[in-house]
Amino acid sequence: MISHSHRCIFIHIPKVAGQSIESAFLNQLGLTWEQREQLLLKKNSNRHKGPPRLAHLTAQEYTNLGYISQTDYESYFKFSFVRNPWSRLVSEYTYRQHPFSFKHFVLDYLPNCNSDDYQHYNGNLRHLIPQHQFLYSNQQCLVDFIGKFERIQADFTTVSQRVFGQAVQLPHRNKTHQDKPLIGKLFSKKHGKPYQSYFDTEMIEFTSKYYEKDIALFEYQFE
Repeated sequence: MISHSHRCIFIHIPKVAGQSIESAFLNQLGLTWEQREQLLLKKNSNRHKGPPRLAHLTAQEYTNLGYISQTDYESYFKFSFVRNPWSRLVSEYTYRQHPFSFKHFVLDYLPNCNSDDYQHYNGNLRHLIPQHQFLYSNQQCLVDFIGKFERIQADFTTVSQRVFGQAVQLPHRNKTHQDKPLIGKLFSKKHGKPYQSYFDTEMIEFTSKYYEKDIALFEYQFE
């Protein structure tokens, strides 16, 4: 998402409450969700210019694919949010409503996701690639601020004070039942099973290795 009015870029990692953040910007600009194309939130008709949904561009793709100049990119405020990898996998699995088991999803589906697939015009793998691939290039972080899903309102307050000049409450959009509530505990018995209940020891260890760099960079653990 690019908001030229705010001189700001949001790197939207899938399943990290990105639509709520985008909605906050639309609200500040007096735009509806149907007018979100003005923030580069639209479907992509050119497979050589990124994934099917431009909301999920990586930081590097904004300049490499010509959506903003390098000079403007460097001068704009860039931010993103990350999420516990185990929790994010559960959210993606329930969102997709796959016909196979969660264990198959983790142990058999993920190993095939070692590269993005948007050039075949299929954006599913972009929901699974490690989060650091959205934000880093050659071990260099390309954004100015990385917030966390687990404390999303507090961290978005930091962002909104920087961008809007005031604290802004996040609206909720695109919640799977596993994503409630966004603020506070990740899940509760009232809204669904905790992410931990989906994993056995083998799946915990596999995910630890698969998302090893995310876990180290963003300081996550299987709680």
